[in-house]
Amino acid sequence: MIFNFIGNYSVIISLFLSFAIFFRTIFRLKNLNELIKIDLKKLIFFQFFFILVSFICLLILFINSEFSNITVYYNSHTTKPFFYKVSGLWGNHEGSLLLWLLILTFINFLYFSRSYSRSTKERLLTVIFQQIIIFGFIAFLIFTSNPFNEIFPSPKEGLGLNPILQDPLLAIHPPILYLGYVSTSIIFSSGLSSLVMGNVNSNWASHIKKWILCSWIFLTGGILLGSIWAYYELGWGGFWFWDPVENISLMPWISLTALLHCILVLEKRSSLGSWSIILCISTFTLSVCGTFLVRSGILNSVHTFANDPERGLYILIFLFFIIFLSLVLYFFYEDKLNFSNKSFGLITKESHILINNWFLMYFLSVILIGTIYPIFLEVISNQRISVGPPFFNKLIIPFLIPFLIFMSLGPNLGWLSSKKIEKK
Repeated sequence: MIFNFIGNYSVIISLFLSFAIFFRTIFRLKNLNELIKIDLKKLIFFQFFFILVSFICLLILFINSEFSNITVYYNSHTTKPFFYKVSGLWGNHEGSLLLWLLILTFINFLYFSRSYSRSTKERLLTVIFQQIIIFGFIAFLIFTSNPFNEIFPSPKEGLGLNPILQDPLLAIHPPILYLGYVSTSIIFSSGLSSLVMGNVNSNWASHIKKWILCSWIFLTGGILLGSIWAYYELGWGGFWFWDPVENISLMPWISLTALLHCILVLEKRSSLGSWSIILCISTFTLSVCGTFLVRSGILNSVHTFANDPERGLYILIFLFFIIFLSLVLYFFYEDKLNFSNKSFGLITKESHILINNWFLMYFLSVILIGTIYPIFLEVISNQRISVGPPFFNKLIIPFLIPFLIFMSLGPNLGWLSSKKIEKK
């Protein structure tokens, strides 16, 4: 099938473009000039374009019910409504990963096209970090999760999409959730580039705040749609069901929420720069961690896409590489974060934002331990345990009341800097 061929080789071309962009950017770092804005932008656009072509080819295969494609065969059927044929594209591991890549390359192109206010070197460094991420996911798609594998002879009928996934809310849930997940990659890359440049200041905070807010909105919307579906389709109850995969999306949301508050202090007071960078790193690594857990098959949930240790091992190695790279850069360039230890006082907006971060990090720690601990216990001792709602409710609910009190008081307080101006 021609669309299998075009889609497959479009992904391969984008892999070579990733190499070209990476090495071209490194070369331009040593020879900064105005031409970079033109030639590099074209390469970044073509990378997005070829992933888009690949995505459209897979979409056509789903719409036309081409069961010679193994992804279509396992996730579609001739009698499926058009809407669910389309949503079946990302209702599986391979298709959802291609959607992830499409958003990732688009976000990369959008950032490079809209960040002319930043220094050339900072933009180039951001592109380098983004290309490391893009290359890792393209390689993962090609070598372990190719959505364009074929079946011979071609079946006359497909197996169809999982019935519980045939729901309007769940059909639009993954694209919105992925927009939130993938946008954190720009926050991560921009944070590392600003760290290396020593530009973690109020100016950078004003720039990255827009990306943080957009990512938070999409991630919140995606979680909300998925939660509504789970509550009426699966009969879940309570304010949160604490399903492992539900927790996986909640953890980067908590970290991103803390970052959204923290970046305000950096913008207003040029403080908490180190903590902001740590949250930039942790938010994206938690997003990749969620990808690893959902696709490795080690979590038991209706949300999981795959049960292939090879895939999980690849993402685990990639996750460790991202964390290792981030920590090395942080400790190597930490001395550039020259922020004085400022006292915020007690009754100020800054102090309440800091208290807000403490609560959120506690909640994040509880959820992380409750979700990851059973996995490590099974690996180490071959014992299986289930950490359910009682564990989370006992450790989190008692802290929700003081958290809500501080959350209600904080917005009504003034910034410390504004108080000083009033006194003058």
